[in-house]
Amino acid sequence: MRLRTLARKKVDEVLNPFLTFGHMALGEEVSQLQHALQCAWYAEQDNAPDYLVIAALLHDIGHLLTWEESGKHPEETGENGYHEKIGAQFLAEYFDDEVIKPIRLHVAAKRYLFSTDKRYRDTLSQASIDSLMLQGGEMDDSTCRAFESSPWFSDALRIRKYDECGKKTDLAVPDLSHYHERLIQHTRVVKERLQHA
Repeated sequence: MRLRTLARKKVDEVLNPFLTFGHMALGEEVSQLQHALQCAWYAEQDNAPDYLVIAALLHDIGHLLTWEESGKHPEETGENGYHEKIGAQFLAEYFDDEVIKPIRLHVAAKRYLFSTDKRYRDTLSQASIDSLMLQGGEMDDSTCRAFESSPWFSDALRIRKYDECGKKTDLAVPDLSHYHERLIQHTRVVKERLQHA
């Protein structure tokens, strides 16, 4: 019981930025909370494993943490906020690499797909193109090959796919409570206890 209470507290800490700043939007017509929930829902529809559903839900938390800390966002003034790194660093206290690494690499996945897949490039929203330019733009061939060698390459591409889908203004999806139990089960405190049971 004490373990679940601790895990629930950890999950509440992770979700708090969504409750406080989830109403904010960043260039798209949906809020950050709507975007997160839609991405997680698309991951579920794709029969993604639970850890990837969680990564889809949390992949943009770095945006919210930036607002929480400074009250503004660098991308609003034409700067790279490195939200993927900020989010991954924050979440590393709570989850294992299977959740963290695809989040850290989802911006690299956008750059990779933009560089290698014309169909993907043609589907990007203007806001996504604008942020891409701040995030480094196209990858050269050697950077593409290096990214392909990452053990998290496929998961990062899947997160990117959900990321591009999760921008619908009229899509009804489950709320945060739908993912609460999954988040608890994937916290470090629970997984470490299960590994040593």
